[in-house]
Amino acid sequence: MKTKEVSRIYKTTDYSKFVVSAELYNDTRINFLMYKTLIKHEKLPLVIVRKVDSKLEIVSEQDSFYAAKQMGLPVYYYEAYHSVPRAKQKIDFSFNDMEELLNFCLNNGHFD
Repeated sequence: MKTKEVSRIYKTTDYSKFVVSAELYNDTRINFLMYKTLIKHEKLPLVIVRKVDSKLEIVSEQDSFYAAKQMGLPVYYYEAYHSVPRAKQKIDFSFNDMEELLNFCLNNGHFD
């Protein structure tokens, strides 16, 4: 089987290109993604978009967009097919993630 290009990944810091949905805003997940990026040095998930007029409507991983924007990082995205539904993302904490987050909060928090 020959290798075939199926998608291109783009990167931008022009946040005004994107259309977001206020109902899908998840502050907890945004903070979790920022924690994983800043503390654990993990990459943010790719943002999935579809073109609507001259804008890019985010159809998945909107929280990754907000995390990148708040940290001043580029948004990495790719265009999906028109049939991709918008989905609210859930936080999927493993036990180790919870333990690391708790330890970070206990070691760096101010509980006066």
